[in-house]
Amino acid sequence: MISRIGSILCLIVAGYFLATAGYALLHASDYAVGTARVMRYVIVPGVIGVIFLLVALRVKSDRKLLVGIYAFSALIGLFAFEALLTWRSIQGAVGLSGFIQDDDASYDRYKRTIPPSYTLKALNRDLGVTSMAEMLTGAVPGEEVLLCARNGQPVTYVADRYGFRNPDAVHDAPVNLLLLGDSFTEGICLPEGEDIASQIRVKEPAVVNTGSRGAGPLFELAVLRRWGPKLRPAQSVVFFFEGNDWQNLDGELSLGFLTDALDPAKPVGPVESAANSTEAVERVLSGWWSEQRQSLEGYLSRRSWQRNFLALQQSALVMGIHYPKATADKPEYLQILRAAKATVDQWDGALTLVYVPQVDRFVGLLPSATVYDELRNRVRDAAGQAGLDFVDMVPVIAAQSPPRSVYAADGHFNALGARLAADAVLAHLGK
Repeated sequence: MISRIGSILCLIVAGYFLATAGYALLHASDYAVGTARVMRYVIVPGVIGVIFLLVALRVKSDRKLLVGIYAFSALIGLFAFEALLTWRSIQGAVGLSGFIQDDDASYDRYKRTIPPSYTLKALNRDLGVTSMAEMLTGAVPGEEVLLCARNGQPVTYVADRYGFRNPDAVHDAPVNLLLLGDSFTEGICLPEGEDIASQIRVKEPAVVNTGSRGAGPLFELAVLRRWGPKLRPAQSVVFFFEGNDWQNLDGELSLGFLTDALDPAKPVGPVESAANSTEAVERVLSGWWSEQRQSLEGYLSRRSWQRNFLALQQSALVMGIHYPKATADKPEYLQILRAAKATVDQWDGALTLVYVPQVDRFVGLLPSATVYDELRNRVRDAAGQAGLDFVDMVPVIAAQSPPRSVYAADGHFNALGARLAADAVLAHLGK
């Protein structure tokens, strides 16, 4: 009986680690590429799993029970630690769902535009937009946009005449600087004055920010092709976020209205159609708000937290052994940068790429920068081949003490991180 209990405990431990290695092998292109990932996700868990499997099957003495108890207890302890870290992570990021500590009427003022955690790409997709000329590049002009909630209180901005986060008056004068990017550029969960664009305006008032949550490289190219020739800024800056821009590109390449941006012969618009009409937009937004749940449950429903919990992701991150997925080659990215450079060349403008690292590279007891640098090097090389200037935020943030102090709990920049990014852009432009 004692031996059987020991076998069961050892088999549970063996099964967990062998399943970890098996998952990595089933997704080999993501987790079994390069020495560090192969060791971390395949060899080490595989060896641990085999050892405990052999103990369960071969060891006959009562020591098997002790081994099983110690190993199973250690595994349970890791999951308990993971539960604590996961809860802290969820508490820090749940504000992105826009949960306001008030009655439902609090949301009425925001329901004429995009809800928190929804994107313009999704809006164009649900509208049935088929061409870049039809696509919407900004939120509903003149409406108050709910970005997120901080401590239960709303963080908002009023969209300018084109649906972007700017003072509307900026469009009444020539534009010197155009910003393109995702939620970091939009200034997610940062009040007015704290976001990157606002901090740049202290020294360069003539800046237009087109940043939008969920945007990726191809969406940003479409925005540049739409607005660049109209605004004709002397300088254009596109921000690349290490955390998800490479993955976002995969989804964007499947959207026909975005792949239009790679063809210089395609019209940029905007053109009005039944797909992007005011009535169609209102219909989609109304549906979104009816299904939107500004709550902890709503936030969790849109996140793969269960899978990450089973993978002990937060614990691995603390230890410094959680690595990003392998960086697959994407020749389309260089094509996008070259198309962006050709666009700004039309008015003799300059284009700069700013590389924004994710907080994960600065967390952990063990160094893991070389794994994260795979993508960094690819992006730097592509920028060089396309003739773009490259501003690297990695050493800027690494010089902070500690580096993670420039990030909010949700993984985006806090006011300090936004100021560092603004200062890096201004320094590069000689401001």
